[in-house]
Amino acid sequence: MISYFSIIMLIVSIAMLMILTMKFQAHPFIAMILVAIFLAFALHVPSSKEPDSITEISALIGKGFGYALSNVGIIIVLGSIIGNILEMSGAALKMGEVVIKIVGRYHPAIAMNILGFIVSIPVFCDSGYLILTPLRKVVAKKTGASPVALSIALSTGLYASHALIPPTPGPAAVVNLFDLKGHLLTVIIIGLIVAIPTSLMGAFYGIFISKYIQKPNYVDKSPTYETLISDIGELPPAFKSFAPIFVPIILMAMGTIVRFFPIELDELIKKIFIFLGEPSMALFIGFLSSLSLTHKFNKEEIHMWIGDGIASSGRILAIVGASGAFAEVLKSTELVNYIPQLNSLFSSVSLGLILPFALSSLLKIILGSSTIAVVTVATVFAPFLETLGYTTAISQVLVLMSIGAGSMVVSHANDSYFWIVVELSGLKIKDAYKARTLATLIQGITALIIIMAISFLFR
Repeated sequence: MISYFSIIMLIVSIAMLMILTMKFQAHPFIAMILVAIFLAFALHVPSSKEPDSITEISALIGKGFGYALSNVGIIIVLGSIIGNILEMSGAALKMGEVVIKIVGRYHPAIAMNILGFIVSIPVFCDSGYLILTPLRKVVAKKTGASPVALSIALSTGLYASHALIPPTPGPAAVVNLFDLKGHLLTVIIIGLIVAIPTSLMGAFYGIFISKYIQKPNYVDKSPTYETLISDIGELPPAFKSFAPIFVPIILMAMGTIVRFFPIELDELIKKIFIFLGEPSMALFIGFLSSLSLTHKFNKEEIHMWIGDGIASSGRILAIVGASGAFAEVLKSTELVNYIPQLNSLFSSVSLGLILPFALSSLLKIILGSSTIAVVTVATVFAPFLETLGYTTAISQVLVLMSIGAGSMVVSHANDSYFWIVVELSGLKIKDAYKARTLATLIQGITALIIIMAISFLFR
């Protein structure tokens, strides 16, 4: 069984991370690298009491850093470039006008929450937040809504559908592991029933907590909306403005549908759709469509806007890479090996839907990745579904939802999405824990309550 020392070291490392970033205002990149090194030595990762383990630790941290960037690095850079072009061209202002006209001035946080919810069904929430950040800024400027409320509403809307509704990668993988492909419509319907109120709860919490975070920290010193309009001149058409966002979304959605749904297509055409639906490819095509927003395709203007977008992505890339290094160290400890040891308990202990929720929550807190938490716990549970009494399609879908709900709980310092929200919203670290982290805890618990209620209906 797992040693108490390992648990204590994990708690100490998380506490160190919070103290370094909150009390001593250490840069998150430095703090996470320091804590990763501390934890690696404390738990003798990857081997114990061997001279070569020191160099192996260094390689492990480098591997985690590189792996994190290999997954989202291109997406972050392209998302930053697209966001900068949308902002500089006035396209973001145009989108803000359209959204406000449709939803109205009186519910901007709900509007951002709904938009995030829709966008994140085919898109990773990281890239979704990057793409929608310029729009969030415009809505805040034009409506006077709290930037904190809009940031939390948007991030939680993206988060809910990402964790609970296929074709996002986590839920889609569980559909395959649980062999629920024939019940995909049931998965989507129950996913929507669980995810919609869970998403809105995040928006309501964002509106509530924004009243308790000092507003001077979020004063926007940028020009007024009217000044921006006069500086930019004529705004681009709505279809051109929305294209850099919705073209990637449509491509990713089509790629996922072709990949997971039984559609009769020529094999070459199918592979082309899947290729174009890869997030990095879809966002690159979105970037190409954003070039039409430049004034008369001005080469100097294009070069400047792209350069500014790349520069703004550097800080985020460093933090995401450091969070990957921290997560890689955690994955290489005996803490992760403890999860399979629970297999022997599955046949004799039934904790209902709370067990998959708790295991997924544990992995999310330890590893920082919702997708890894979902896939890992689903892999462990898949062989034991019938043994645990989950023999119907509905009950198995509820297990899927329970795992997804657990993967939402406590997004904190080892989660790259946490840092993307922090960096792009201007939140201080201590306020991010109060707003973003608590919001994810509330969302996870809300989702579990809804899942439990549904399970009672189908008893």
